[in-house]
Amino acid sequence: MPGPLDGLTMIEATNWGMGPIGGLMLGDLGADIIKIESPTRPDAARHVTDVAGINNLMPDGRSAAFESFNRNKRSLAIDLKHDKGREIFKSLIKDADIFLENYRPGAFDKMGLGYDVLSKINPALIYASTSGYGFQGEEANKPALDAVGQARSGFMYSGGAPGDPPNWNTLAVADVMGATCVAYGVLAAVVHRERNGGKGQKVEVSHINANMWLAYWGVAVSMMMGLDEWPRFDRKRAGNPLWNLYGCANDEWIMLGIIDSTRHWPEFCEVVELAELVDDPRFDTMEHRNDNREELVRLLDARFAKLSVDEWSARFDRRPDLIYSRIQRFRDLPNDPAVIANQYLIDYQHRHYGPIKVLDHPVHFSESPASIRRDAPELGEHSADVLKERLGLSDEQIAELVIDGVIS
Repeated sequence: MPGPLDGLTMIEATNWGMGPIGGLMLGDLGADIIKIESPTRPDAARHVTDVAGINNLMPDGRSAAFESFNRNKRSLAIDLKHDKGREIFKSLIKDADIFLENYRPGAFDKMGLGYDVLSKINPALIYASTSGYGFQGEEANKPALDAVGQARSGFMYSGGAPGDPPNWNTLAVADVMGATCVAYGVLAAVVHRERNGGKGQKVEVSHINANMWLAYWGVAVSMMMGLDEWPRFDRKRAGNPLWNLYGCANDEWIMLGIIDSTRHWPEFCEVVELAELVDDPRFDTMEHRNDNREELVRLLDARFAKLSVDEWSARFDRRPDLIYSRIQRFRDLPNDPAVIANQYLIDYQHRHYGPIKVLDHPVHFSESPASIRRDAPELGEHSADVLKERLGLSDEQIAELVIDGVIS
């Protein structure tokens, strides 16, 4: 079945995480993604050996990050610093729907391929661009990666415990949130174009702003209340001990999400077999539980440590109004019943690695499902196909471009 973006073509010139993941999301939805890379300086993620202290290389030497970030794309290796390369690029733009780039702001302007130029070639073009620090101000042209978004957005002071140093999240959340914002922006621009006579526009997303949006709750409430920073969570002093995490007997953890502790306190005490606490004056109201939270957390720590997560899960499952969850590692996800039932991880036959589990698209559609149709491309794997199909070039013309070093 065709995806919701089937029939749309996007030219993508991206590196590393934010741009490529944004392109991946649109590719999953059915868009034809043509990834532009330099023949001599391709996407740096192709060759990264280590990410956050984790070996990034597959057994055959390919980059796991590149393979993960660039599915559903075709690769056109073309030198945009070459006059012929820029002319070919402009020809591809003429009937493209979207162009996505995440180079340093101004890089495509310097090559004569900025929004002002491309929008004249194709007024319907949606030109999506990303940066670290935004597109205005003295820092607009500075290079940036995920760490900038986390550092400058205030996000690094939201994780960890009170008194901890700033906490960098190694999952590149600024990249992933930035990518999600890019895809969201492009989709909104597509709708606008359809409703406004085919008029394209520029879509801009930055690491800082995207990560501020990821921290929306904290940023919005802090601005409204004049807070200097968002309070970091101290599990030993949880204001509501029924909204807290506890270690269990098998060295695993359980998370309680019982926000209405007034209503559920008696039922909770029954499940954990601490009925004597129901009317204990230290804990019999929400206010008293807050006043004596450290003592209550110590009691619950001792109680939860006596049983395994599976045993606690069996007890809580008999009381469906008590919100809880086991705290899982990535290794647990393939056996998670909700993940299995909803096919959040799907079986996929990779051309290099055979059957593997891959993370499916995060939005499911009843009539036009997202899909994974091709593996990440080799550098220049589709150069000839793209130029024949979209520009009508002959084999002789393509061979000449290869000889001249314009494409590979």
